[in-house]
Amino acid sequence: MRAAVIGLGRFGTFWAGMLSREFSVVGTSRRRIPDLPREVRQVPLDEALTSPLVFLTVAISAMPEVLREIAPRLGPGTTVVDTCSVKVFPVRQMQTFLPETTDIIACHPMFGPDSARERTDPLPVILWPVRDNLGRYEWLKDSFQRLNMRTVEMTPEEHDREAAFTQGVTHLVGRLLREMDLEPSDIGTLGYTRLLQVMDQTCNDPVELFRDLQRFNPSTREMRQRFSAALARVEALLEEGDGTDV
Repeated sequence: MRAAVIGLGRFGTFWAGMLSREFSVVGTSRRRIPDLPREVRQVPLDEALTSPLVFLTVAISAMPEVLREIAPRLGPGTTVVDTCSVKVFPVRQMQTFLPETTDIIACHPMFGPDSARERTDPLPVILWPVRDNLGRYEWLKDSFQRLNMRTVEMTPEEHDREAAFTQGVTHLVGRLLREMDLEPSDIGTLGYTRLLQVMDQTCNDPVELFRDLQRFNPSTREMRQRFSAALARVEALLEEGDGTDV
């Protein structure tokens, strides 16, 4: 089956290359991408939207605009799969803008270009059938398995609650470490080296992704509040003791 990838940024290009091992892949972007994987062909948007399977690899904040643009051009029998790092917001947008004849599958690959290179176990991907009149959901699960992915079924609401305290806090810590201007050190411990790896991995992604993760997941506000409260409690620990100044 031919699959289209809408949005050939850093993740979209990586995702298109990964899918090309199982699908015939075309991609589209507002700019010419010179370094696409060899098996991926860049085409105009209208041609990409004739594909029966359409993956959206655009920024979370761009979803409403993109959906308004593609909705009138989708033919019957199309399945749209988003890959956003939050799920409630994009699912609601797809339900609002996409026609009833278009199936919707919520998807979040829990890895990116950097982390995928470091893992040897099956890569985790969240999936949920929002609208599956054509019955492609189970077929897509099988396809992902052949691509060495491990499917975890989770509703959008469950995903966002859990992701706020896994992915959300990881990106928050990574950005905080970057703001501290941490550098490698000859006396750095293994723990310090791993912190630098978290910083580098999260900050390799666009700052737009960090903002969108925090803004569009309704559970991240609670995560940040708990993070701030925990930091305050740790600071309070340092004030306890015999009152001796250091």
